[in-house]
Amino acid sequence: MRLRKALIIFILILPVTLLALDASFTIDSKEISGPNTKFWQACGQDFLFRLVNRPMGQELLKRFNEHQSMRYMRTHYTFSNKVKLDKAAGGPIGGNVAIIDDKGNIHYDFSIINQTFHQYVKNGIKPIVEFDFFPDGMSADFEMNINDEGFGFKVGAPRDWQEWETLLQKFMQNLTQEFGQKELRTWYFEVWNEPDNWPHEHIDVFFRLYDVFSHVIKSFDPEYKVGGPGCFHLSFLKEFFDHVTHGTNYVTGQVGSPIDFFSYHIYGLSGSWLEKSPLLYPSVNRFNQQILWLQRLVNKYPELKDVEFHLNEWGMSSHFQRTVSRHPELEYRNSEASALFLTKMIDCMFAIRDDHNFETRLLLYWGFNWEAELNIPFNGNRELTTAGNIPKPILTGYEMLAKLGNQRLKVTGPKPGGRLGVLAAKKCNKHLQFIVYNYNETDTDLSIQDRLSITLDKLEGTSATIRAYKMDRDSHNTYRAWQQMGSPTTFTIEQIDQLTHIAELTVKETNTVQIKNKNLLFNFSIPRHSMTLYEIETN
Repeated sequence: MRLRKALIIFILILPVTLLALDASFTIDSKEISGPNTKFWQACGQDFLFRLVNRPMGQELLKRFNEHQSMRYMRTHYTFSNKVKLDKAAGGPIGGNVAIIDDKGNIHYDFSIINQTFHQYVKNGIKPIVEFDFFPDGMSADFEMNINDEGFGFKVGAPRDWQEWETLLQKFMQNLTQEFGQKELRTWYFEVWNEPDNWPHEHIDVFFRLYDVFSHVIKSFDPEYKVGGPGCFHLSFLKEFFDHVTHGTNYVTGQVGSPIDFFSYHIYGLSGSWLEKSPLLYPSVNRFNQQILWLQRLVNKYPELKDVEFHLNEWGMSSHFQRTVSRHPELEYRNSEASALFLTKMIDCMFAIRDDHNFETRLLLYWGFNWEAELNIPFNGNRELTTAGNIPKPILTGYEMLAKLGNQRLKVTGPKPGGRLGVLAAKKCNKHLQFIVYNYNETDTDLSIQDRLSITLDKLEGTSATIRAYKMDRDSHNTYRAWQQMGSPTTFTIEQIDQLTHIAELTVKETNTVQIKNKNLLFNFSIPRHSMTLYEIETN
């Protein structure tokens, strides 16, 4: 009964002058802004070769498929021999593709890779295959490069370039045999991960690594998509662009290197700042600024005009292993804030595409279900699920966004980036959807509600059936429900069932209203830090 009353309030047509509105939006149901590419449907994690092959990982992949919420996945350590039990990951984390025995013989084994990627493919997921890091004994530099967040890998040249190229050849032969050329054309192949700390005096070694990588993959099929470098410094990216556009290719001797996408990483703030700085808030505007700087850089290279841009790591804060026990401000990784940050950021990225002709083709969240494997409820790690494999609000947000149709509708009103925003789409003229959100990163008083109006214009039919899905502090929010339980440190079966039910997007009531003058007018108040998805079917 509560939902029916809420819908009556939402749909009741009132004179706008009776409300002191904070914002007004108009959705043109006939004007298409462009395709809804759902570029954000991607995730990744350091330990996927371990996690995906565990029961809860397979359960989460199945959920992605059922909700159509994820389409791409990425992980590190494809070639690494991380076969010992890793304390953090709870098991082996590398692909373990090549082992050098005591006599110097190399034994190849792609079974972990194949098993993992088959799990992806059967659930409608496409791999982003990182060609990293060196197997034990194949690197000329045996020292680990450790960045300021504790992430380490070997840098430098392979001990033997022909040996390295042979590994890549055998790896691609295996993938072709296992998955077929047609399937591989839908994947992405990436040279490395975050080579920014590569010793600058040896950056030419990295460029050669890229040229060998791209040459091997394109030799199997020129339509296979190659790219990189998966960095987070614009200065490094510029040098990489210089090489692939004007540099001498180390394999062919010709000018330039093949590239189908370039990849970059942005986080709201560095996790390493949490202990050293005053309280900092992640901001969507940081992403906007960084992307517009990327656009300026790319525009200097006409050769890159058809190259895709992938932001293939993002999060509100980096350093996924940080927890709320040491850093309470990381609560936003547990709460509805992360889902709202994602939604607002998507709205801004579409605006950058429309206003600046710079498109984000892939946006990949760095998180999966490691917190579920740790079995610590709402630990504050940057993951999609928590103990019991219960969806965090950010996963619920992905599932709400998945309900948007494939055609974006034109929305006029305040520019994206402010508190209030609207994302609108349709599947056909009779099935429309829009998400309205209320989110400002620095909000502290969440009891405030803001008023807005939304006009849905140029509708067909005489009536409309409306369904609403909410996420706020009381609806579809597993974190707030857990707090109301008393924040238990372990879950009973009954609590897992209850929280799992809360995460499921359900509509208990629907409402049918009359369409007048080909439009519907929504006048309502929306709580801060909340979002509502409306599905509208005209009759």
